[in-house]
Amino acid sequence: MRQTPTTLTPLLLLAGLVAGCGGSSSGGRAAASTTAAPVTSAAPAPATSGGPTSTLPTGVVEVLSYNVAGLPQGISSSDPVRNIPQISPLLNAYDLVLVQEDFWYHVELARDARHPFHSPPLVGHSTPMNDGLNTFSQSPFHSLTRVKWSRWHGLLNHSNDGLAAKGFTFARHTFGPGVEVDVYNLHADAGRDQGDIDARRDQFAQLATFIEAFSVDRPLIVAGDTNLKATTPQDEVILVDFMARVGLADAARTIGNLPESIDRVMLRSTADVALAPLRWRFADEFVDAAGGPLSDHLAVHVAVEWRRLR
Repeated sequence: MRQTPTTLTPLLLLAGLVAGCGGSSSGGRAAASTTAAPVTSAAPAPATSGGPTSTLPTGVVEVLSYNVAGLPQGISSSDPVRNIPQISPLLNAYDLVLVQEDFWYHVELARDARHPFHSPPLVGHSTPMNDGLNTFSQSPFHSLTRVKWSRWHGLLNHSNDGLAAKGFTFARHTFGPGVEVDVYNLHADAGRDQGDIDARRDQFAQLATFIEAFSVDRPLIVAGDTNLKATTPQDEVILVDFMARVGLADAARTIGNLPESIDRVMLRSTADVALAPLRWRFADEFVDAAGGPLSDHLAVHVAVEWRRLR
């Protein structure tokens, strides 16, 4: 962050998996799952006095949201054995990295990442794979919480979401003196049929309810693989309703005239802390020597300016 001066079941079970790792018939509820605090964490920095002669802190955090296609080799639509080790050192250009589908090769993904703070992968899950959601951060964070979706669609069909403990994570990051931002990383239900759309609607309602309970009047970064396509009318309604309900703005839409992506970074400011997107782009350095992509998703990079207002 830059502060400015001012044992899986047999693979046959997973044979139906596709890149989204989606989910058929299950509409049952699953209990939320949490982990302990991050591997490395620190207490929030004390606030400055904010007196008439003080300068309130401001800075920029380079955010990366990336679905790394970390399903087992032969099931992933990418080539994770070859690609994940190449992704790892490239993460160091970013202050806050939120990854999805970090299912099977976390050791390789973390090996060359030099961020001092990172999340331990989910353990103790009842599904063949964990949630695939992890964080690499230059800023300290605490209160890491993992929540599994209560509804999903598809087990051995419809993108197979039920084979993973997909959901979202929450953590509270300290970006600067007196500046704490609640960060959410999510991976929504994949697939394009009505059952998938209905599952996504319930998932974003579940996320909104959590935000309303745990992040009242707090600045937010909500990012990840939303699987919401602007060109699908029902998906667009889900996205717009979710952002309106919790007061978020999509960074790409805020800047304008940018390509749509299901991988999104959304922001919310408060009376105390302003968050604004300065730049949005596909991080085109995540390619191999021949120029081929290292995942079946394009990494999304957003430079987020944070500013303490009082």
